Amino acid sequence: MQKKKILFVGHDANRAGAQILLLRFLKLLKKDNQYDFSILLGNTGELLSEYKAIANTYLWQDQFKKKKKIDTILLFKTSDTLLEVLENEKFDLIFSNTIANGDILEALSVLNCPVVTYVHELGLGFEMYTSKKSLNSALALSQSFIACAGAVKEHLVEIKGIDASKITVVSSLLPENALHFTPDLSNISELKKTSAIPQNATIVGGMGTLDYRKGIDVFLQIAYQLRDKNCFFVWVGGDKSQIEYQNLQSDILKMELKNIKIIETVKNPLDYLSMFDIFLLTSREDPYPLVVMEAALLKKPIICFDKAGGSKELVGEDAGFVVPYLDVIKASQAIEKLCNYAMMPATMGEKGHKKVLAKHTEEKCFEEFLAALSSCF
Repeated sequence: MQKKKILFVGHDANRAGAQILLLRFLKLLKKDNQYDFSILLGNTGELLSEYKAIANTYLWQDQFKKKKKIDTILLFKTSDTLLEVLENEKFDLIFSNTIANGDILEALSVLNCPVVTYVHELGLGFEMYTSKKSLNSALALSQSFIACAGAVKEHLVEIKGIDASKITVVSSLLPENALHFTPDLSNISELKKTSAIPQNATIVGGMGTLDYRKGIDVFLQIAYQLRDKNCFFVWVGGDKSQIEYQNLQSDILKMELKNIKIIETVKNPLDYLSMFDIFLLTSREDPYPLVVMEAALLKKPIICFDKAGGSKELVGEDAGFVVPYLDVIKASQAIEKLCNYAMMPATMGEKGHKKVLAKHTEEKCFEEFLAALSSCF
């Protein structure tokens, strides 16, 4: 029996969550050998060579170069346009790895095959990463959807009006680096020393960019609520050259906060994550962030907001606290509770560790991925 042929369409080859997740699924898919597939990326990035090592990989930007030249390693005529090359491949399915591919999907409609879109975004992400026209195209041209979390499926059904029967939730693969990471206690002590972080304080940590969606402003407000407690807040992410970073430092100064430190983006985030006693996710919206899985793998109790994405699906009632949306008082009280009950952080951290390992095994996630693919034919 001839194998079905799939075109996987990603937005770029940058080293970011959705791109890394697709790459890992494709490596498993190649090993599994049930399907033939090629890859189309909207733009280049540092993961490009890894994509090319798996399958024929095309760049959508090549379609707009004057000579319309396809990557020469694929040995196609230089006179062929990218769309002509793709048409000749006779795909059975287009798998789009983001809701932001609407414009590309419009052009690919000439391939005349069904589309499934893997959605890693929520409402704010829809607005940030794509235009209304492109979004509408992606929704209209997709016959089915894969959601990275229950919260994403819920958003597609309740806000975008997608039939729930067209949406499958597929669990994300565990981040490989965190899965095999072993914290070094001496390194943690040294990090605290070099970063001027109190050795004996409870470290409440957050990670991410300094934008509105990640809720760094909310992180500051919670730090303010606990300014007189033995808690020290550390945020890892951002860059001193950003206006957001400068505004943040101005806020810290005016709020007279002495219990907080902002550390620029680092190459060894797991070392810092292992330093935290509590992981505080202040995101207004985060579909299912990798950092939450990393925190659970490192046995950190997690505090997150309700109605802010899929993290609550992992945290539940036993791996930390899910507090009302943007309620800084309840978040502060949750931190105090973790500080006041000596065994609670370890107990909740252990629960989270067991849950994340059970929910996100490679075998389970890939089985869900294969089932979602097979349902498209």
